[in-house]
Amino acid sequence: MSIFYPSLLVAGEDEKVSPLYDRYLWVIRDVLKSKRSIDDMVSFAIEKNINHLFVQVRGRGDSFYESQFTSRSQILSEGEFDPLAYLLDTANGKGINIHAWVNVYFLWSSKSLPKDERHILHMQQQWLDTTEEWPVDVGKQLEMVAVNNSNEGLFLSPNHPDVNEYLIKVFRELITNYDIDGLHLDYIRYQDAEYGRNPYAIARFKSESGNDPGPWFLEMERSTIASPRLIANMKRWNNFKRKAVTSLVKDTRALVDEVRPDCIISAAVKPNLYVARERYFQEWNVWLAAGYMDWVVPMNYSPKMREFARNIDVINDNFPKKYREKIIMGIALHNQTPSKASEKIKISRLRQFPRVSIFSYKIMIKDHRYSAVFDEENH
Repeated sequence: MSIFYPSLLVAGEDEKVSPLYDRYLWVIRDVLKSKRSIDDMVSFAIEKNINHLFVQVRGRGDSFYESQFTSRSQILSEGEFDPLAYLLDTANGKGINIHAWVNVYFLWSSKSLPKDERHILHMQQQWLDTTEEWPVDVGKQLEMVAVNNSNEGLFLSPNHPDVNEYLIKVFRELITNYDIDGLHLDYIRYQDAEYGRNPYAIARFKSESGNDPGPWFLEMERSTIASPRLIANMKRWNNFKRKAVTSLVKDTRALVDEVRPDCIISAAVKPNLYVARERYFQEWNVWLAAGYMDWVVPMNYSPKMREFARNIDVINDNFPKKYREKIIMGIALHNQTPSKASEKIKISRLRQFPRVSIFSYKIMIKDHRYSAVFDEENH
C-alpha cells in the first residue's frame, strides 16, 4: 500500500515543479571488464538520454586504468586493455560526460588478501584505520568481513600523515593522464564513529595538540554519562578527525584548479547532513559552501518515503536555494520497486532538486522495468 505525504507532493506557492535537468547514473566497475560491456553501457546511456555517468574506476584500492600508484584490478584479464581509455574513446562525441568514480579511503572487502603483492594493502598496512590504538590484525579483520555484513572492510586512515598525500598522487595521475569530465569521490569518510585510532594518527594528534586522547577513549567507554570535560576533549578529537577528511577535499580542489580546472569535482555523501558530520566526519556542507566541491550527491537510498523526505528537509534547512543545482539527489533501485523510485524522483523535483542520480546501471539492465524511471511521464 502506498502512503502519500501531501505536503511533499505539492510545490510551495513560490515554487514550480523543476524540470529534470540532466540524467546521472552510477555504473559499478564490473562493466569495465570487457569492451563489449562498455559498448553496451554507452549504447544504453544514449538510448535513455543519460548524459552523466559516474563510472567506478577505483573500487578496492585497485584501478581500471593504467597506474603507477595502484595495482590493476584482479577481475581484469591480463593484457593491454585499458578500460577507462576505451570508455573515453567510445563515449567521445556522443554527449555523455564521464566522471571517474573512485572509492577514496575504502581499501578492501574480500575475505582473502589481494593477489597482487603490489596492492597497497600489502605494501602499507600501517596506513589502515582501526578502532584500537595498535596496528590492525588484517587476517582477523578479513574474517570479520566474511561473517559480518555490517563490517564494510578495511579503510585507509584519513588522519594518518601519509595517506592523503598518497591519494592526491592517485588523483593527480588520473586527471593528468585521462581526459575525464569529472572526478567523483566516494567513501570520502571514516568507516564509523569509533574509527580513526590509527597509532600514527594518535601520535600526530599528540604532537599537534600536546594531549594524549587514549585516556579519553577509556573514559568514554566506561562512562554512562560523559562529563563536560570529557565532552570538550572528545570534541577536539572529533574535530581533528573531521579536519583530516576536509583537508583532502580542499587539496583535491587545489589540485584540479592547477591541473584540470575544467574537471568537475563531486562526491557521493551520506544523505543526512547531521549524521554525515557527527558519525562519519564528513562535513559536506562545508565542502559545498567553501567551493571545494562543484556538486555533492547525497545517497538518499532509503526505501521509506518518510526518511527520504526527512533527509531533503535537513538539506533545505541548511542550504539556501542557490545551492540546489549543486546537489544531485541520489536514489537507489535495488531496495524498492520502479514505481517507488519514480515517486522519489517526483518528490525531488517538487522540492526543487532538478538533478537526480540513479544507483545503478546494473539494476536497470537486470530488470528492464527500472530503465523507465527517468521517463518524466512516470513522475
